[in-house]
Amino acid sequence: MSDTKTDLKAASAELALVRRLATSALEALERERQRIDGLNVYPVPDGDTGMNLVLTVRALVEELDATESSAPAAFRRDLARALLMRARGTSGVILAQIVRGAVEAAPVSGPIGGRALATMLERSRDAAYSAVAKPAEGTILTMMRELTDEAREQRRKGLSLEQRLDGLVERGEAALERTREQSPVLSEAGVVDAGAAGLLVCLRAISSALAGAPVVAPVPALRLVSP
Repeated sequence: MSDTKTDLKAASAELALVRRLATSALEALERERQRIDGLNVYPVPDGDTGMNLVLTVRALVEELDATESSAPAAFRRDLARALLMRARGTSGVILAQIVRGAVEAAPVSGPIGGRALATMLERSRDAAYSAVAKPAEGTILTMMRELTDEAREQRRKGLSLEQRLDGLVERGEAALERTREQSPVLSEAGVVDAGAAGLLVCLRAISSALAGAPVVAPVPALRLVSP
């Protein structure tokens, strides 16, 4: 098989996998949208974080559905650009930057090991912070920093990708609970951060999809909010 055919086959497989993961994240966000909206008190209580995340990830799925397999580098670049153009709200823009950082740092070929995963999250974290003029604690940015720290700690451990994602989910759930005390606004309202909650919903869905398991239980912190 020629190098060109091999590249196209790899791009097609990558596209199919990303479609599956993005669709899983979208379905999870749609189930939890009202609960995430109910958490939305920071920076203003406009109750639209869940909807903005749904619309942003839906745009990602639509772009993936409209994309034909091509060279992996071109596919990733075009996808990141399209998602940034269609992102909705502050939370959607930050999520789009997180996706951009991850896809730009992803290995061109082969499995995603501990070092590669840590690098992807580092790029995602940096891209997310660059999208905010005045970063604050107790937000989706805090969640990204915690996830990056977890990936760094996992780097030298002999874990599968599924095990690494399980560890990230566990760290993310603890980080989400802590946002309640990291922001005076969230502490007064008695809720966790909506953007961080949405990111965790996506991460749990991706982790479950890779493991071939359905996402059944909601994020624990979301149970505190009635839809």
